[in-house]
Amino acid sequence: MKTINENDILKELKGVIDPELGVDIVDLGLVYKINSDEDGNIVLDMTLTAKACPIGNVIKYEVEEVLKNISGVKGVTVNIVFEPAWNRSMIKTDALKRLKSH
Repeated sequence: MKTINENDILKELKGVIDPELGVDIVDLGLVYKINSDEDGNIVLDMTLTAKACPIGNVIKYEVEEVLKNISGVKGVTVNIVFEPAWNRSMIKTDALKRLKSH
């Protein structure tokens, strides 16, 4: 078996929307690191917009669920990390424009 393609992983993660901001977690810059192995395991390091994010567990659950649905995935580990701390400069330009238009 080969490792899961990172582009496939990112494509699925774009379906996970931060409900408070209405933008996906990839464009918000919340995904820090993705590792996959030949056994079909994915380990993802991501952050939240704030340490005390009240919906952090919901977002983590959604990430786990979308990754489990990728063909060939056998296991998913999502690590919530806060180093480096997230800030607005991590938001992709297109997403920032969408946020400003609201």
